[in-house]
Amino acid sequence: MPRPFFFWSGRAYVCAMADPKIHRCDVAIAGGGPVGLTLALALASRGYETVVADAGSPPARGGAVDSRAFFIAYGCWRIFRALGLEEALLAGAEPVMQVEAEGRVGGISFIAEDCAEPVLGYMVEASLLASVLHTAVEREQKVTLLARAAIEAVTLDDPCAVLKLAGAEVHAPLVVGCDGARSIVRSAAGLRFEGHDYDAAAISTTVKLAQPHNGAARQVFLPNGPMAVLPLRDDHANLIWTEKAAVAKALLALDERGFELELAKKAGDFLPGAKLAGARHSFPIGLYVAERFDAQRAALAGDSAHVIHPLGGQGLNLGLKDIAALVDVIAVAGKAGLDIGAASALEPYTRWRRADVAATAAAMEAFARVFSSPLPVRLAAGLAMSVAGSVRETRKLFAKEAGGDLGELPTLMAR
Repeated sequence: MPRPFFFWSGRAYVCAMADPKIHRCDVAIAGGGPVGLTLALALASRGYETVVADAGSPPARGGAVDSRAFFIAYGCWRIFRALGLEEALLAGAEPVMQVEAEGRVGGISFIAEDCAEPVLGYMVEASLLASVLHTAVEREQKVTLLARAAIEAVTLDDPCAVLKLAGAEVHAPLVVGCDGARSIVRSAAGLRFEGHDYDAAAISTTVKLAQPHNGAARQVFLPNGPMAVLPLRDDHANLIWTEKAAVAKALLALDERGFELELAKKAGDFLPGAKLAGARHSFPIGLYVAERFDAQRAALAGDSAHVIHPLGGQGLNLGLKDIAALVDVIAVAGKAGLDIGAASALEPYTRWRRADVAATAAAMEAFARVFSSPLPVRLAAGLAMSVAGSVRETRKLFAKEAGGDLGELPTLMAR
């Protein structure tokens, strides 16, 4: 018996149980997370019709609050400004004015002024970002969102790709995989996902600070992994605590008071008096990059194309830069009258994005390994950061890198 799926009809989510329904569009998008929905809206702004197939459910009013949060660098924030989403996001966003990173000895700090910007970026809670994106998608006639629609198979044939769902199919010249690290689109395209897992996991939660954060995003490098405290509204913060996988599992099993006591032991003066203020989530840490970000009839963006260490908060930013670049590549091919799903039309996308991703991944890998090394190495690294931080041009470079404002910028990220 066919399973039900739900799609946005322009007025409401509709359940379908009958014969397979075929949706035809310019671009099919697998995955309805922040990357997939932003891509759909960006393509709609260029006149392309998209269908987004998402296995999850749309945000429910009054449902459980997602305590995760994202750092959105100022360069990537321009994407939301260009799509008309800035005002809605600012209603709950917290500006990041300063970034501090410290080791056992020494560290580096830079401020928005170092890159001549009013802010370095914004912290946005996952629930707010999801709500704003879904509202925009509901209003956009060129986007069809199929919710609770797990993809059962992907075929990448000529002249179109096909997403096979339970009771429906999506046909398009191009399918973009925004469906996470276990991407079915990447598998269908036969693209290798090269890298490794760390014996570590990151715990993400919301904490109430005992002292004002003053818009500072702070990170300390501890022997078992970094701990980041990222500013949220009302002197709350998003805590990202990296530990060995077994330790992280044990920390999640503690009650609230037990977790707070362990946090106080580990964080010390770095985070005095912090109290839990949200649910705890854990995710494994790995480093993986696809061999290419495109193939015949397929492209990859976000975690489907790359997974990096969470230190630096660049995961979502890399995904947003992916889609901004991909939109430009598709638009150039479309204006030239080319088949937007042809490998030859998509080839510039990998050249544009993979080098940036590889460089960022390598930097995060280096930081993670150096600051988990024996004490003499950690001390030397901390002192090196202090020396680098004393040079204004170096601080400017760090600030622009953290802000996603280096290299060739796509149209959506233009100043």
